Amino acid sequence: MTGFRAPLRYGKVQDGAQVSQMFPPSFDPVASPPEVLLGYMDQVGVEMAFCVQHHVYGDQNELVLECVRRWPDRFRGFAYLGGMGEPEAADRLERLIAGGMTGLKIELPSTLRLRSDFRFDGEREMRVFERLNQLGRPLVIDINGCPAEVVPQVRRVVETFPRIHLVVTHVGGAPEGIWQERALLADVDPRRGWVDLAALPLLVGGDEEYPYPRAQELVRWAVERFGAERVMWGTDYPPTLNGGTYRQLLDWVRRHCTFLSAEQKALVLGGTTRRFLSEAAG
Repeated sequence: MTGFRAPLRYGKVQDGAQVSQMFPPSFDPVASPPEVLLGYMDQVGVEMAFCVQHHVYGDQNELVLECVRRWPDRFRGFAYLGGMGEPEAADRLERLIAGGMTGLKIELPSTLRLRSDFRFDGEREMRVFERLNQLGRPLVIDINGCPAEVVPQVRRVVETFPRIHLVVTHVGGAPEGIWQERALLADVDPRRGWVDLAALPLLVGGDEEYPYPRAQELVRWAVERFGAERVMWGTDYPPTLNGGTYRQLLDWVRRHCTFLSAEQKALVLGGTTRRFLSEAAG
């Protein structure tokens, strides 16, 4: 790791004075080589994973690009630009996409730690989004816990750049705070707005046990609000393994969201992702 959290042993990391269990204790050293993730995926029948980043892990662009190049049928990568304040950030984004990245990922809390004046609609940031729009590539955002004033900033980005497809991760950080308002950014333009279900079993609280009934209700809300054709399953592997096995992180939707029809499940568990890659990433 090269980010805020320094690896210790047995899945533990340190961020300043705070030590936490980032990964399960079996992750020693504290890392997940791509072959380990592929093993989990093969075990339960997952065909493809998105590799997204933020500064908890640091700049992992080269590792992500290596995964995409070695296993092009199994991984899609999303570029990381740190605080996005550098004059050459847009050029760097274009180089990363030319190298194999699918789009751009921004996680707001760690970005603000790097640059406290970051704004989605700031002058420097909009230059990056302008380039992303020119390239016709998607933007994936994690705005969990953000205040209400961030929502119109993101709205302006989507309204200004008509070729950018937006993915709001974790259904807007459900069920915390103004999560519905954040999730509904996917409706600024429903033709190019999406949400994912990653980490919902953990976000609903540490006392939630498999098959995560409260998280299932968030799936119900997302599918009723956006339609299964705009909802994508995800895990947030590897830290979510602290709250369930990789199989459980799939089966809570695959086996236990019985309110979904077979067609809806097929979309959420893969069909929507294929459509997203076709429409949003060319």
